[in-house]
Amino acid sequence: MKAVFYEKFQGAVEVRDLPKPEASDGSVVVKVEATGLCRSDWHGWMGHDADIQLPHVPGH
Repeated sequence: MKAVFYEKFQGAVEVRDLPKPEASDGSVVVKVEATGLCRSDWHGWMGHDADIQLPHVPGH
């Protein structure tokens, strides 16, 4: 799958081909046609959000 991806806060942001996720028992994988980035994603990239773990694929 193609995804925007970064490995360090305030570092390079790239579009990469990442492995397709697999559904665990009792869950599903949803095909996403489009997504967007907003100011909260920028705060995550800046390192302002303690919940962001690296590497990270932003968007929602």
